[in-house]
Amino acid sequence: MAEPVSSIPDPGEEAVVQRIRAQQAAFAELDREPRPDVLGPVTVDVHGERFVVPLTVGDVRSALSSELRPVFDGEIAAASPATVGRLVRKWALEVIPGDELDRVDVLLRAEQQAAGLGTAAA
Repeated sequence: MAEPVSSIPDPGEEAVVQRIRAQQAAFAELDREPRPDVLGPVTVDVHGERFVVPLTVGDVRSALSSELRPVFDGEIAAASPATVGRLVRKWALEVIPGDELDRVDVLLRAEQQAAGLGTAAA
């Protein structure tokens, strides 16, 4: 006999869902606004740690291991203009240490800093 499924939400799970939604909303805001060019990696402090975050195609490529660079190059070469930004974010996350949600916070903070925007979500 199957165990009954609880309809009581898990507060920890709900907090993660809210964090992901806030991150997605903040990235969407960044994508709507024109931004200045980024001249190199951005240094940010998140959750008490300092990170150097690559935000350009060249900086992300340089930060990747020699094994991952050909995969990155292939994905970037095949990407449409509308998807390049998402690919750069995906690969930037590969070189930021930490768990997935924390890495997203770091990337988000770096992009917000580079754009001169607030950093409420991270």
